[in-house]
Parts: sequence; C-alpha cells; structure tokens
Amino acid sequence: MGRVIALIVVMTVPVAVHGQERDRADDLTDEPSRRAAADGSFMALTMPARVGSTKAFAWGLGGYDSSRKGPIADSVAEARLWGPIALRVSATYSNDTDRMRPSIGARAQLLRQDRHGIDGSLSVFFKTEGFTEGEGEIETFASLGRTFDRVTVTGNLVYGQDPEGNERDGEVRLSLFHASGRFWYGLDSRARFAIGTQHGKAAAVEPTFDAMGGPAATMVVGPIALFAEVGPSAFSLASATRVGVEAFGGMGSAF
Repeated sequence: MGRVIALIVVMTVPVAVHGQERDRADDLTDEPSRRAAADGSFMALTMPARVGSTKAFAWGLGGYDSSRKGPIADSVAEARLWGPIALRVSATYSNDTDRMRPSIGARAQLLRQDRHGIDGSLSVFFKTEGFTEGEGEIETFASLGRTFDRVTVTGNLVYGQDPEGNERDGEVRLSLFHASGRFWYGLDSRARFAIGTQHGKAAAVEPTFDAMGGPAATMVVGPIALFAEVGPSAFSLASATRVGVEAFGGMGSAF
C-alpha cells in the first residue's frame, strides 16, 4: 500500500507542477498587456529586444524635466506585420525645438533566447524635425536582452545621423526590471551624446550630452498598463550644464 501511495505521489507532483506552469503561461497568453510588460514594451527609455509577442501595443506618457525646464511627452504604437517584423510609429516632444518630433520605422527580431540564449533585435527609424518638416535623421537601434527567471536585462546601442551629416549622436540605454505578479519594477536609463562636431543649426540647439533615468514601475490592471518613473537628469548645451530631476507617468495597452 505504501508503495502504491508513493507511486501516485511521484506521478502526480510533476503533473501538478506542469499544470501550474501551463496555467501561468496561459495567463500571459490570455492577457497581452502582461505579456508586453514582461517584454519591457512599457519601458519609456529602453527599446525591448523582443518583437511580435503581441499583435500590437501602444502607450503615451507625460511629465516634467527640471534640467531642461520643460515638459516630457512621448507616445508609441507598434504593430506586428509578419513573424518577427513590426512597424513602429512614435511622436516625442523635443524641448530643443519646442515641437513634437514624429518617427516611423521597422523592427526585426534576429535572436531568440530559447534558441540563441539571448534576445536580439535591430530597428531603423526616420525621425523628422516636426509634423510638417521633411528634414530629419535616421536612427538605428541594436537591442539585446535576456531574462533570468523573473529578472530581465535589456541594453540598447543607438546611432543617429541626419542626411547632411550636420548632426550625429550616439545613445546607450539600459533597463533592469523584476517581475512580481502584475507588477514590474526596476531601473530604466538613457545617455545620449553628440559624436564629432555639430554643424549648422545643430551646433546651436542640439545638446552635446543629456541623460536621464531612475526607478521605474509598471502595473497591469486588466488590459491597461500604468507606469511611472522618477530620477536624476542632466543636460549640456555648449558650455552650460544643468542637473535636475525628471518625473513622468503614462498608460498603455496591448492587443
């Protein structure tokens, strides 16, 4: 009798564990906003390394940066086109030009953690100076990320240049967040710097360096994701450097 009970226990425990894991996977499958949050899609500063986990997602945010003495506004919408390829459009408020700068581009996932041990994607965007200006710059993002149990680390290397070569800049972005049920919390950061000597209008209005980052958190309630971030910021233009605090909050959803 004891052997029979032991056999039943041995057979039942793996099934129960597998069932729990399947339930957790089903929960994420049934709730696209949680899946997008797990990818880091609601991180405002860092581009996620995963592409196409949901059909589409969108978010918007608003806040204030005291180093620039101006508002922060950003919005993003991304939709999967085919397989690991997605279309992404955004509009970001630029305190340098006092206008929204829209961008459009494509993202492609080239590496997957289940196959290659790491997630990796390449993204290319065209960002204009404004909604009515044709002039702009081309930005290329290389994103790498890996999930360790409940912790996800993502890094970006970014290069941007206008067609005339008057403005060239590079960026380093990094995020680290921990998953806990419907909450994701950690750090999100971005550092941007001019490459070489700026020419033309860029020399007068474009910063030589700026950075922001700090603690960030996301909470998913049904189909809605709420997120916020607060932390230090720095801004350099010509010989002047300002230091302050940035804070913003936003909401989004995935489908």
